[in-house]
Amino acid sequence: MLSIAAIEISRCPWQQLRIMGGSAVNIPDALHQMLGAATPADCEDAYWKLENRVVVQGQLFEAAQFVVPVLLAALLEPRPSHVTIGVLELLLQIVLGESHEDEVALGAPDLGDKCRERARQGLWVLYGELMRGNRESAREVIEAIELDSTRLDAFLKEAASKN
Repeated sequence: MLSIAAIEISRCPWQQLRIMGGSAVNIPDALHQMLGAATPADCEDAYWKLENRVVVQGQLFEAAQFVVPVLLAALLEPRPSHVTIGVLELLLQIVLGESHEDEVALGAPDLGDKCRERARQGLWVLYGELMRGNRESAREVIEAIELDSTRLDAFLKEAASKN
């Protein structure tokens, strides 16, 4: 079976994209490692190869906007819960971020807005995670990107009634 996330990874010109400290050439390997992590420790190891490169303490680098659709695509496929939670946590860090000062100097002052817009394209995937039981993690991401608070309230109310 073809992986939607793997196809999304292969579409990006990673070697041409910036991360903290240089080129994003190693980001595909870190994404594959995270999405295929057999254990929580493997997932955490891969997570930090991404979290400290595409987003660093809330500061975004160019590659972050290309990581967002990969993470959303990963949520469409069955994964161990430790991977799903890692994906949602990395997505949250990205959508809460803003452009690093180096990116601003290079003419990319709106990476946060771009990442949030890309995440909105997968909003229903996130609502699916909310309803499947990843409530806290999915809720935090949705709160950061949802423009219609009444929709989130309705879904949270429905999810609470199922408990």
